[in-house]
Amino acid sequence: MRNNPYRGSSAKRFVVAGTDIPASEAPASGDYSQMGYGRGYERRANRHGEINAYSKRDLMRQVSAMINDVASGRIVQAAPSQEEVEFRHEQLRTAFSDPTLGELQVLGETVGDQVWETLGREGFARRLYMTNPVPKGGIGRLRVRQKDVVAIMSTNSINVDETVVRQKYVFPGEFYLLANISIEEREIEQASGDLLDEKFMDGLEQILVEEDKVWKRQADTGSTLFNTLTFFNTLTPAVFASLRSQVGRWGLPVTSCVLAYDLWTDIVSGDEFSNWFDPVSKHEIVLEGRLGSLLDVEIITDAFRHDTLKVLDEGELYFCAVPQTLGGITQRKELTTAAVDKFNMGKPERGWFMRQIQGMALVNPKGVSKGQRA
Repeated sequence: MRNNPYRGSSAKRFVVAGTDIPASEAPASGDYSQMGYGRGYERRANRHGEINAYSKRDLMRQVSAMINDVASGRIVQAAPSQEEVEFRHEQLRTAFSDPTLGELQVLGETVGDQVWETLGREGFARRLYMTNPVPKGGIGRLRVRQKDVVAIMSTNSINVDETVVRQKYVFPGEFYLLANISIEEREIEQASGDLLDEKFMDGLEQILVEEDKVWKRQADTGSTLFNTLTFFNTLTPAVFASLRSQVGRWGLPVTSCVLAYDLWTDIVSGDEFSNWFDPVSKHEIVLEGRLGSLLDVEIITDAFRHDTLKVLDEGELYFCAVPQTLGGITQRKELTTAAVDKFNMGKPERGWFMRQIQGMALVNPKGVSKGQRA
């Protein structure tokens, strides 16, 4: 894509606040008084991106330290370099000076591509639901997987009653996910070079958060239809296993646990989890929100998201079955971005209009359970 000021910048990069030291090279102890590579400094990850730890328990502590560092602002998302700022600023000025909106359309498509890529990597809904693309004019529907075939044992009679199969489908209501980004030309002239990043985050917030909020509303409702909302004071292996078994007792494989970041403290504070837990050792995978697995259940969190992108309340966790048995997204139209202006309305504003059309449904409420810290 021509004039692409975001090419190669879709992946998050975390650094120590106020420095250019990557978060992967941050002191494992969390002491940032020594920022050099001399005595007392320890790289958090090696050159292969693996977190330095001497034991499984220490690895869990390192992950906990990363979460605390992000929450406290010690580790932040890296700002673009001065060269990137100047380049993006020039591209923005050029795009807004084009009366045909052609250059602005290129920028809008670029931002849309990056939002879509981040959406798939970080969004809960797209990790936990199947995605079913729907062609133009097609019917948006989700097939409900059922165990409805019967077998019998017979010693004499060879006559067996037939099992008539009737497939069950769910037709989710479709909705828009929209983001309307408008920038006044005076703001463009007065803005610093990081305006594009701010507007990128605005679009990401409106798309990513709204989709995950739809998933969360469905999970909150569906988790109490067949399973029981479980309250607890401290997350223990017994609570974890109990919530997992609520889904597993229906014969559904449990693959994911969506965990509020504050519950991670319960996991690392006691000795019970360390014997069962298999934390992720790759630095970049942890920063995408994947903390590891316990009893073959992958633990996902929004701890590393920006505050405005978090959708879980404190003390919440959800256990979800494999996506094929849980629910799905009918993708009518993927994220599309159009360059727009308001000159015909007498307003000196230009921007981007982002939209996608989809349906979402939790087709099997037995496949989700919820716990909540009391």
